[in-house]
Amino acid sequence: GIDVKELKEGVLSEMATMLVNLSPVDSGTYVKNHEIGLRSGRFSATGRRDPNAERRSRGDPVDINAAKSTARQLLADDIAQVDLAAESFVIRNGMEYASLIEAGVTGKRDRVNPPPYASTVRESPRMIQEVAQRIAARNR
Repeated sequence: GIDVKELKEGVLSEMATMLVNLSPVDSGTYVKNHEIGLRSGRFSATGRRDPNAERRSRGDPVDINAAKSTARQLLADDIAQVDLAAESFVIRNGMEYASLIEAGVTGKRDRVNPPPYASTVRESPRMIQEVAQRIAARNR
């Protein structure tokens, strides 16, 4: 049998990794503001980037790898704290411009980025299958 909590943790981890990998980095604020939690009521993205933050779009030296590494750790912390017995989870970004990145209006600093959230959702059935197969193979 497959431990459902282990499956949920594995899938959330895969989704977090893909989301970070697909996230554009200008100042690093967007990528570091993804969060994973339990679904709860209404949510409004109200986060604003510090106007003094260094930004690649202004030629500032922003370390993309460091920003994404921090983001991965923040999401791993969220997963470690979330109640895996729950049936429903939410992954969201608290920045007010997150919808513009998802729509492709902004965030194309290096290339045309696919929409991070839609792309992750589209790949989630494959992730579920692969994580379940890994768990099953290990339990044989």
